[in-house]
Amino acid sequence: MKEEDLNKVSPKLNRQQLGEAWTTINWKKCQRHVDRLQRSIASAEKFGDKKKVRKFRKILYKSKAYNLICTRRVTQDNQGKKTAGVDGIKLLNPAQRMELAGNLKDGIKRKWSPVRQSEIAKKNGKMRTLGIPTIEDRVYQAKLKGIIEPCYEVIAEPNSYGFRPMRSTKDAIAQIFLGLRFKNEAWVLEADMENFFNNIKTEAIIKNQVIAEDNEIVATVRNLVKSGAVTVNQEYIETDTGTPQGGIISPLLANIAFTGMETMIDNWAWENRKRTGQLQRRDKAVQTIVYADDLVVIAKERWIIEELKEVIRNWCMEKMGVKLSQEKTRITNVEKGFDFLGCNIRKYKINSTKKVTLIKPSKESIKSIKKKIKDICKTSCGQSQESLIGKLNPVLRGWANYHSSNVAKATFSPIDHYVFERLWKWAKGRHLNKGKEWIKDKYWHKEGKRNWVFKTSNNTLYEMASTKITRHIKIKSEHHVFDGQEEYWNKRRIMNRAEKTRKEQYMEKQKFRCNICKELFKHDSITEIDHIIPKVCGGTDVAKNLQVLHRHCHDTKTRTDGSLDQRRHAKKKGIITKIIKAKHALSVK
Repeated sequence: MKEEDLNKVSPKLNRQQLGEAWTTINWKKCQRHVDRLQRSIASAEKFGDKKKVRKFRKILYKSKAYNLICTRRVTQDNQGKKTAGVDGIKLLNPAQRMELAGNLKDGIKRKWSPVRQSEIAKKNGKMRTLGIPTIEDRVYQAKLKGIIEPCYEVIAEPNSYGFRPMRSTKDAIAQIFLGLRFKNEAWVLEADMENFFNNIKTEAIIKNQVIAEDNEIVATVRNLVKSGAVTVNQEYIETDTGTPQGGIISPLLANIAFTGMETMIDNWAWENRKRTGQLQRRDKAVQTIVYADDLVVIAKERWIIEELKEVIRNWCMEKMGVKLSQEKTRITNVEKGFDFLGCNIRKYKINSTKKVTLIKPSKESIKSIKKKIKDICKTSCGQSQESLIGKLNPVLRGWANYHSSNVAKATFSPIDHYVFERLWKWAKGRHLNKGKEWIKDKYWHKEGKRNWVFKTSNNTLYEMASTKITRHIKIKSEHHVFDGQEEYWNKRRIMNRAEKTRKEQYMEKQKFRCNICKELFKHDSITEIDHIIPKVCGGTDVAKNLQVLHRHCHDTKTRTDGSLDQRRHAKKKGIITKIIKAKHALSVK
């Protein structure tokens, strides 16, 4: 769809009527209709009824309610709503959203526009290429994902955790802990794929049962892979393999291509049971944990890992057309330890017979958090203490929460000390002519038994050492988000938190329901904290004036609570003041 097409007025409704139609949609009814059909698809896939799967998929894909939900997700909820594709369109207004949803076609098979490539820096200094689709293509991708994902979640392998709803890095790390817990001796294969997303063979995706059973989906996935791209230098290039990072459906297609790895390794171990010592099928001699394109394989003896390394290399090349990364693939003894997803996992000797598995923050992760702290303090020299605390707290609390289920207590205190050192340097740099006592009295205060607390009247710097260490409760492998247990999934979002964030506290207080639409927050809901009485209208940050809303509900409330008018008035007043000052300055001259 071209930009001028979005601006055309419908022959039935004018622009104002289209906008009003969007705001009066019964979203609660639409969402329930979509949820019910997705659960039906998952149930039919579970019982192997392919005829019903195809039937429910077509009903859902052609549904007007589904068109509206996908349009809202792309144009209001997603962070990428502010990023344009090759057509230059972004941030649609309500009338344009309504028109876009109304013009969506019922057929699954379609021709896709090329993606716009954008580059971002990776940790190792290299560049990662993202492919950004047009807004219309994003909506179609969201529709396609919604009919494929329920089937994939049913057949997904139990220890695959990356890019799956309600599964996290903590679940993958917890599974590694379970795999090592009763092994005194163990060897680990750490494997990573080289340029995984860009090199996946199309056949690895379309031959999977969740796609192969529908010819229309097979055809549209082929077209998606071959849609091409516009480079950073504005040159068109053809694409024959891969799923461009940046698309809504790309992570799901990557997971589908990877499906079969764990089963293949289990079959290999069972076929070689005389050598591996596996007595029963359920007693696994080899543990496999997959997170996106990262892979960890655990076995008792080194020769098993060495043989499996070659087996995995051949399987990846033949099935997916992807090579194992030479620099990131290594074999390690657990007594030496290895890094995975920001954690160091290692077995430590207690005595001559006993060993214990400990999971700690990795050196790279500690180095990374220190660099963030340093950068924030360096770039905030001219800002207030309140602003600096506002920038540091999310970083400190987020890192501490991530490692709150690990053996991290001994790591938190040194990082707190490092934060103090950076803050002292920041404070001294602001007041070169003041003494240490004056600086200490201005920025650090007493709070309870603590004497050196970096705080203002409104905010206090988060102390990592205060974070409680709690064991993460791993998700049960057989559960998935389309089993209809929304309340359970919402509680899981905060049940493993050592310290709940402000948003999570309000969500629990609201019984996981949005105060505007009264719908439960789903696993993929994007939420925001809202001031009930807007700040520009005299509201404050007190707990009674705060609530959690869906992002789209927040948008709706902002248009009607008077805050926009106040901001426009303040902006206009500021411009007028600037003009008066400029005229006065000229008259003085």
